[in-house]
Amino acid sequence: MNDCIAAQLTELRTLVNNLGKKGGHISPSIYDTAQLLRLYPPEDSTPALTWLLAQQQPDGGWEAPDAPYARDVPTLAAVLALHAHHAQPAMRAAVDAGLAFLRRQAEKWVDVPIDALPIAAEVILPYLVEEANALGIALDRKPYAPLYALGQSKVQRVRRRALQLGTPPTHSWEALGMPVSSVGPDHSGGIGHSPAATAAWLRQAEQEPALAEACATARHYLAGAAHATGLDLPGVVPNVWPVTGFELAYAPYTLLVTGLLDHPALQAAIQPLLDELWIIMQRGHGVSFGEYFMADVDDTGLAMAVLHASGRQVNPSVVLQFRDGDHFCTFPHELNPSVFANAHALYGLVAAGGRDAGAERFLCNRQCADGRWLADKLHSSWLYTTLEVVLVLSRLGYQAEVQRAGAALIQYQKADGGWGSGQRATRIETSFALIIFSVLRQYQLLDEAGYAALARGHAWLSQTYRPHALADDRFWLGKVPYTPYRVDRIYEISALLSIAMERVLA
Repeated sequence: MNDCIAAQLTELRTLVNNLGKKGGHISPSIYDTAQLLRLYPPEDSTPALTWLLAQQQPDGGWEAPDAPYARDVPTLAAVLALHAHHAQPAMRAAVDAGLAFLRRQAEKWVDVPIDALPIAAEVILPYLVEEANALGIALDRKPYAPLYALGQSKVQRVRRRALQLGTPPTHSWEALGMPVSSVGPDHSGGIGHSPAATAAWLRQAEQEPALAEACATARHYLAGAAHATGLDLPGVVPNVWPVTGFELAYAPYTLLVTGLLDHPALQAAIQPLLDELWIIMQRGHGVSFGEYFMADVDDTGLAMAVLHASGRQVNPSVVLQFRDGDHFCTFPHELNPSVFANAHALYGLVAAGGRDAGAERFLCNRQCADGRWLADKLHSSWLYTTLEVVLVLSRLGYQAEVQRAGAALIQYQKADGGWGSGQRATRIETSFALIIFSVLRQYQLLDEAGYAALARGHAWLSQTYRPHALADDRFWLGKVPYTPYRVDRIYEISALLSIAMERVLA
């Protein structure tokens, strides 16, 4: 074993040892930080304001241009937060630039593709537009009319029944216009695993003396959420927290599909995680992305696959409960299905020896003519969606579809050897591409051009690898783009290791 492989195994073992600890490690959120500054600011808001201001892009918006429909919510939230400080020239200039961006962007919402909508955008963006107009910031409502219609329909459905703790509606409680009595902190201490929802609830709840204890719990939650970003700036928080289940399900799954789950150097770290997933799964409801949130098909499917691979049999009903017509729903009553969540549900069933003709058709029908599967509502990179579908369809014998995906990778490889859904190659997306090529090689579907692309991609990723670096591109989509640092870093190191170790062992 060479020194590079040994060092990467050591880093991987450290990451696995830390999975799920302190609720997970996740990137800071522009939207949630702006909402805290507006609704429940820290005692000293200067560090958070400085951080927020520094995130503005040259075009006046917040968040990167590669996911255009994920920019309006954080931009408008940031504008509203900075507007309270508009007497300061820098703040006023940032607000003006942000509003100019929003007005240029508005026409995009006249005919928005539903699969491009970030989580809860149909309720959050109209809510923010109304907040802006109430402050005298004139924003035209007409371009957002389709979004208003979607949001109003959703809010009406939610209001017809009592809110349950740790369910999807509570995650966007700040935009529902409901009284503080409608919900309270769940066992995480926050509202719906959402810092923004928790800040909005605290703003109201602190006016109610009877809720003093619950308010103290919610304040403790916000402090923990701030710590999860690694910045430890009061008021700078992620878009969702905790993400314990997300880390516990995704990381072992990544090791499984890259052939590392049984590696002897990782067993002391992996076995306790498998034991924890097994305990969670025995409850019969599935696995949640958090600790105290409703189970979802995505994390449940991955956990099921990992547990079966370790010899622990899980009843397929735990995934089948999410069946909805010809596909699986991530959560009940979602507006549109997620492609990669369906791939994960199907992967779990296949691991248990099952199949699902409807979900297989659903995935095949979503493949583009050029061989790709496009970006998903839960992830903005087509490379990730394509990876997850290839992983399950390859196991089911869909050779033509898988080979077309490989051809797309060759077509879209960057001149430097990496891959990226935007203008430049990124480490994490190159990792996704390399895992796809490894799958093609495993099934003897990799031609000469594919081998050449794989070699160039591995060389690029090896050259850009830096020990213990953060995965620094935000492609996962919640209310806004985010990075689950440990999970993305495990994808990267696993892609490098799986290929390097095959070469060493060959």
